[in-house]
Amino acid sequence: MILTDLLTNYLFKQPKMSESGNIKMEFAVQIRGEGCVEAIKSALSNAGTVTIDANRGSVLVETSLPWVEIDKRIEATGRRVVLTGFGGQSAVAIVEHGNESTNVRGVVRFCSLSNVPGQRGAVIDGTIDGLAPNDTYQLNVHECGDISDGCRSVGDVYDSNEISADKSGRATVRIVNDRLEVSDLIGRSVVIAHTDQRRLSCGIIARSAGIFENYKKICACDGTTIWDERNKSIPAN
Repeated sequence: MILTDLLTNYLFKQPKMSESGNIKMEFAVQIRGEGCVEAIKSALSNAGTVTIDANRGSVLVETSLPWVEIDKRIEATGRRVVLTGFGGQSAVAIVEHGNESTNVRGVVRFCSLSNVPGQRGAVIDGTIDGLAPNDTYQLNVHECGDISDGCRSVGDVYDSNEISADKSGRATVRIVNDRLEVSDLIGRSVVIAHTDQRRLSCGIIARSAGIFENYKKICACDGTTIWDERNKSIPAN
């Protein structure tokens, strides 16, 4: 996944959270000309603070909206888009393990509310698909990231948050949680569970790219561009 293929730029590794619940997120966008820039500005007119660098193909948004909403608005203008940076200290879980019988899958991101070491508080942001329409679930952080036995080997619940699916079976997650410290989450796991605690899908939490940390356009291993990687990573329906 592109979020785990990083090229860290230490000059820009500074606090990125402006206020509680507001996050800066960076998108790579295929921009061709001023018309594209104006279309993106119009689509994001009420989303927050938007900075567009057409030469780099970068759209930086400071917003309280979920990243998937920003992504959707940009793609609605006819441009291809990839999320390349998210907040300051960030972590991500690709939730797609132990789901052979449920097909529940998604992506959950965690972003620190503060750059002060040891200070708790995080925004949980993501989408989960394959749920029963209009039903309620738990998004749980578990003690460890051992998925050798699927979602059964991840230990006890460390933190729990309630989420709800819409009529299509998708849960769009946007939670401000004052109990979590992002640095303490690395190596733990996310589990999506029904209210009866049946574990439906899980994934390991790993460090992810923050703003300005993912300049790498070509994968060093196989020459894959971020646009190729985007096509690979589209989840199955």
